[in-house]
Amino acid sequence: MNRSIRRPSLLLILGATLLWPVASAAQPAIIPRIGRAHHPAPETFITLKNYFADRAVSGFTLVSADPKTGTLIAKRTGIDSDTWRQWAYCKMDPSHLIDTLSEATATVNVKVEASGNRNSYVTVNADLEGTYALGSSQTTQQCISKGALEGNILAAAGVTQS
Repeated sequence: MNRSIRRPSLLLILGATLLWPVASAAQPAIIPRIGRAHHPAPETFITLKNYFADRAVSGFTLVSADPKTGTLIAKRTGIDSDTWRQWAYCKMDPSHLIDTLSEATATVNVKVEASGNRNSYVTVNADLEGTYALGSSQTTQQCISKGALEGNILAAAGVTQS
């Protein structure tokens, strides 16, 4: 009886060990960031809507704003390389390591939800896509957020961050 317990356990451990590198390599590109604003949800929603509507302040273009669902979608293109390095990590194939960023796009999806009468939860997802080029060759890559962009949006919503 003791042997029947050991064999499946050993096989499970061996299988998990062999699959671990594969599972850890598949990191999601979009990781939601969540914060709590000390304002009612309707006020937080309006603050973020105004933030995205003013391109001079946010750099974004407001795509949609639905106060019923508390969702906002905004997009930004033409992001400079320094800002992009702060916002995103693009894991490139070795054959594209010397390519340079030619176009960067960030699309954010923001959800504002009530949390009691005087607070709201804000969830920010950033979809980051970079186009890299060398000569006439171009590669578009889904990139992983470093969290800085989401942090900026949470700060604009009035979320206190540590």
